[in-house]
Amino acid sequence: MARQKRPKRVRPGRTRQGAVGRWVRQHPIAVWYVSASAVAAVLYAVAAPLEAVQYGAPVLVALLITAARFGAIVLAVRFPLSAAVLFAAASVVVRWSPAPNGLPWPWTVTTMVGFVALVLIVWARHGWLRGLIVYAVPAVSVSALAAIEFDARSLSGFIVAVSVGAVAAGAAALLRERARLGRALTKEREVSEAEQERRLVSEERQRIARELHDVVAHGLSLIQVQATSARYRLQDVPDDAAAEFDDIAASARTSLAEMRHLLGALRGDEQPAQHAPQPTIEEVGDLVADARRAGADASLTAVNLDGVPTAVSLTSYRIVQEALSNAIRHAPGTRVDIALHHDDGRLLIEVRNSAPAQPAPRASGSGHGLIGMRERAGLLGGTLTAGATDVGGYLIRAELPVESDGTGQSMTEDR
Repeated sequence: MARQKRPKRVRPGRTRQGAVGRWVRQHPIAVWYVSASAVAAVLYAVAAPLEAVQYGAPVLVALLITAARFGAIVLAVRFPLSAAVLFAAASVVVRWSPAPNGLPWPWTVTTMVGFVALVLIVWARHGWLRGLIVYAVPAVSVSALAAIEFDARSLSGFIVAVSVGAVAAGAAALLRERARLGRALTKEREVSEAEQERRLVSEERQRIARELHDVVAHGLSLIQVQATSARYRLQDVPDDAAAEFDDIAASARTSLAEMRHLLGALRGDEQPAQHAPQPTIEEVGDLVADARRAGADASLTAVNLDGVPTAVSLTSYRIVQEALSNAIRHAPGTRVDIALHHDDGRLLIEVRNSAPAQPAPRASGSGHGLIGMRERAGLLGGTLTAGATDVGGYLIRAELPVESDGTGQSMTEDR
């Protein structure tokens, strides 16, 4: 008893990660707002009591001005220039008086972190021009307070703030470029998937067109030949029956023309679904027998057809079917000789019809038959040639690569 494979278990964590990743990609603005709000809330929770207790700011000023300063981080997601002005103004107001000795001034640690977050958001979201403005406005306005008490403490605070702001700008530029490349790759992948889907659809249409042409065209051709030759093959056919046969032949010709229009659509942009049969090379004899019953003078010679792979077998049947149908349709009344020979790792197919007794009227065709036969042979790495013979007939010759089984058995049939 064969052991059944267990279905692959999907870890809940991976499922959640995939869902979170899709949500992040689908809602980038919301991600920016959530991230900015989280940073602003943490900075406010730390800076408000620090301003009131350590720097001696009035409690109301510490609560309101600090809230405005870090609220500018959230505002920067949508309105970068307004956020820069608000951050700079609030920072100047809360830093107007010098801090006690030993504390950072005018750039406190929370102010530097807020400045970095502000520059990072604007530069990554809105580009380098607005990012440069948002970098310059707070850097100049807050650092100008150092003129009130210029010393090593204020100078070091200015240098650190400007440096970390520049680092934030560089990181934001890289983040923005990475996001741009990610969007470009995603778009390219979508285009590639669409092209792949169109290619697969086109190949399926080609396959359906070949199968439909081979099956339906061959059947309609036989109907046309049987109906046209009925008055000559059968004795004492009444005139009304002969007229009925002529109508059947005319209907078959009309159906063939309509089918060619359908094949043109299949090879274009519109297609219906179709399931084609899968005959084999062993059924070529039945194909020839059907043609003879329809009034065609056809013979078959087949040598060593054992061990022919399925793909080659199907292709061989379709090529013979289409070649025989072409001979019946374009050169009615001629003899058609079909030869199949499997030897030396190849399968040779020849369908030859003799010269017609009199020039047949030119049949309206789109050339799909020869195109389909060449496509079938080419898919297997084979070749197919078609052309007139020296004696006025027509020859279709195909050579398909196949692994020979070396049995050497042969069969010859002439019906």
